[in-house]
Amino acid sequence: MSVSRAARLSYLESCQVLQQRGLIEAGEMPPLPDRRPQYDDEEPLGVTFFRTFVGEDGDEGDAQAGSCDLVRLKLPRTYFGKSGIQGVSFQNTDLSESTLCWNDFADVNFTDADLSGGDLRASLFENVRFARANLRNADLRRSSFVNCDFTDADMQGVRLTPAQAEDLRFSESQRQAIDWQDDDGEEPPGG
Repeated sequence: MSVSRAARLSYLESCQVLQQRGLIEAGEMPPLPDRRPQYDDEEPLGVTFFRTFVGEDGDEGDAQAGSCDLVRLKLPRTYFGKSGIQGVSFQNTDLSESTLCWNDFADVNFTDADLSGGDLRASLFENVRFARANLRNADLRRSSFVNCDFTDADMQGVRLTPAQAEDLRFSESQRQAIDWQDDDGEEPPGG
């Protein structure tokens, strides 16, 4: 069975995977927030990556998407802020309604991932695969995209500016689905 068709783990099982990999502290499971997290939320927090590095450091060779697998997880409303994420595969992972602002994503695989309703502003995405990802109603303004793949991604309601999309390849149906914005909007909080 391919990763894209396999069932996702539960939130509890997903947190256990993160604990086993040393990405979150062992012990009590982080609560699942009832809304998209913000940088100034009070505790208890959900799954949070703040000012940290996730993935391959590149010292042992070139990092490639999939070299650190966090696939088939259910981690909605996760907070990523001011972090580096490199060589990580989030294939078929549910990150819906998550905050992914002020980060550097390099060689990351979001194929078949659910990023719907997410805030992906003010981040750098380099060599990132969004193939068949659900990006419905995500905000991508103020972000930069270098050598990214959006093949068959669901772009319904995605907020982008025409200037951001100049070098991006979208199908005509994707272009029609995007919620084109006249300006970059406000910076996301926490910058």
